[in-house]
Amino acid sequence: MDLIGSGTLHHTCFIVDDVEKAARKMKDSLSIKPWGIWTITPEDCEVRGEKVPFSFRVAIAPVGKANFELIQPLSGKSVYADRLSADGPGFHHTCIAYPSLEEMHSAKKELLKQGRELVQSASLGKLGEFCYFELPEIGACLELLYLTALPRPDKTIE
Repeated sequence: MDLIGSGTLHHTCFIVDDVEKAARKMKDSLSIKPWGIWTITPEDCEVRGEKVPFSFRVAIAPVGKANFELIQPLSGKSVYADRLSADGPGFHHTCIAYPSLEEMHSAKKELLKQGRELVQSASLGKLGEFCYFELPEIGACLELLYLTALPRPDKTIE
């Protein structure tokens, strides 16, 4: 099976202490803008096989046909909080987005079949679903994402 299939590169993500501060710095130093910022509290969260709630702030800005993403863990246990406490701010994952939930689930099944470790998954309700697999060969995670649409951001940094 072709793991990527109809998926496309959606974003590259960095874990940070403060999304607004980091987004402003990237706007000023690299001219990356506009940044949409959302607070996310996903449903049906699972982290390393354990059902646990978590929340985070996310900032997304377009760069060509993909996006930069910044994540700040807020509450609960998550791979974001683990990364930040273990290594501090920095690169965390690359995301492949799929046009349908079925295609995302097919890619997820393929990674599980390969013996990859599913480290986090959650539902966004009617907005979609996401999950993360560790890729030890590159020291990072791969996110699989199905997203129907993004709601209006809580805040925008122009």
